[in-house]
Amino acid sequence: MKHKPLIQILNLLSVKGLGPQRVRSIISHFGVDSEIFSLSSESLCAVSGVDLKTTRAIHRHKHPNYGEAEIDRSNKSGARIITFWDDEYPKLLKKIYDPPVLLYVKGQPLKREMDCISVVGTRNITAYGKGITTSVVTTMVSSGLIVVSGLARGVDSVAHRKTVNDGGKTVAVLGNGIDFVYPTENTKLAEQIMENGTVISEFSIGTQPNAINFPQRNRIISGLSHGTIVIEAGNRSGAILTALNAVDQNREVFAVPGRLTDKMSVGCNRLIRNGAIPVESGDQIMDHIKNQLFSPRDPIQQKIKLHLTKEEHALIDLLEDDPLFIDDIVSKGGLEITKALTLLLKLELKGAVVQLSGKQFARA
Repeated sequence: MKHKPLIQILNLLSVKGLGPQRVRSIISHFGVDSEIFSLSSESLCAVSGVDLKTTRAIHRHKHPNYGEAEIDRSNKSGARIITFWDDEYPKLLKKIYDPPVLLYVKGQPLKREMDCISVVGTRNITAYGKGITTSVVTTMVSSGLIVVSGLARGVDSVAHRKTVNDGGKTVAVLGNGIDFVYPTENTKLAEQIMENGTVISEFSIGTQPNAINFPQRNRIISGLSHGTIVIEAGNRSGAILTALNAVDQNREVFAVPGRLTDKMSVGCNRLIRNGAIPVESGDQIMDHIKNQLFSPRDPIQQKIKLHLTKEEHALIDLLEDDPLFIDDIVSKGGLEITKALTLLLKLELKGAVVQLSGKQFARA
């Protein structure tokens, strides 16, 4: 966005009591190049949600230099600011209720169409949670999806780090100003993320990581994504709030089931009871969201170790991609029909053979 309109948007956001929703409505109504602070009360009141009290607050605004100063602070921190009206603003995020008016961005640029999946969970991750997170992220990265999380300890950190290590793209959404990283132990991780991905925040420079910020941050995590995966979550985990945001945004919610006695699975099991999709692998997630992606992905062909016996190998070599009747298989292999059916059943159980109607068999 041009410098002058951006200054005006920042100044509007600093007007006490105005709020992001009204700022978005005003700019959308008059356009980014309009001189909003010079408009009459009558003109401003034509915007839905704007009354005389609001217009007086705009006209009494006493910090006309705030926008310029905030841009300078952002530049010094190495960030750039994009707004709701910029082409770089993600399409999925724009669709949520109350999308951010602006985002502070560090690292690689955002794109209008981004195929993202959110991975969230407890800060007190277990070995089980770490293994599941690693497995799911591996599939997401190999499928070309962007992994979104909150750069917190636990599941967030494991998801970001695995994505970076696998050469994938990840977006970290902060609950504080983009001029520093919280927790500080993830400062190096944030730098690695920015090499191929992005760190973003909607909070102004210098904003501290206060508890009130994180529910607000969570709606962005889910809002950027086609779906949200909750790996592990305790009874009062913030990851549950992210999942609820996803529900409100009409996005998919996935949850990894856990043992009933496991404290870190209480939240996930409750989500599943209330309609979340239970998942055990990244492939299951891809099956659910593949038709929603901006850029369709080809299915990934996986190699499966079948551990076949010599007899099973010999029989499967007789089979073809097109189905064969059992009589033809017996004839080609010189087998007794009982022996052939026994071997075919074992191969079917191992996933190497499929049985069709009329006692026909083919390679899986």
